[in-house]
Amino acid sequence: MLKKLVLATALSLSLSNLTFAEEDKGAVNVAVVNIPLIMSELPQAKSAAQALQKEFEPRRAELEKIQTKGMKLEQDLKTSKDPTKLQRELAQLRSEFDLKAQALQEDSQKKQRDAELELYKIIQEAINRISKERGLDLVLRGESVVFAVDRIDISDEVIARASKLKSVSSKSDSEDKSEKKGK
Repeated sequence: MLKKLVLATALSLSLSNLTFAEEDKGAVNVAVVNIPLIMSELPQAKSAAQALQKEFEPRRAELEKIQTKGMKLEQDLKTSKDPTKLQRELAQLRSEFDLKAQALQEDSQKKQRDAELELYKIIQEAINRISKERGLDLVLRGESVVFAVDRIDISDEVIARASKLKSVSSKSDSEDKSEKKGK
């Protein structure tokens, strides 16, 4: 609670300082964006999630097969006359499952972070373009704002603009190539 109060106070002071500093030039143009909303509505986010699901589905299916086999071994172990062999096989299966599950989790988390990073770059590019076009002085994350009128929420505009962007890194690569050709 104290942290939020300090943050709100600091934001209030910085906004009032901006207003006083900008009095000669006019009012400060402020907008808010709701990043979680943008991430949930962005077509690139949905297609990235589907791609990740498709990429890791075979490994998840393999884990399910191992788990099913392990459950069958546990059932067989209850009725077995020679449990030692089955116990060793079950221990080996558990070890294999744990190793593959950990690798799957690490790989999928890394890919998800990479995809989110690329999406954040696209969103930031859209915010930068909109801010420049509108002459915005400050853009705040909407989830931190207690109240804002609808007219300063640019989330829908960011979604529309970011939806049209393919990739920030491929855009800057093509710009770099065209600049090199011009020289």
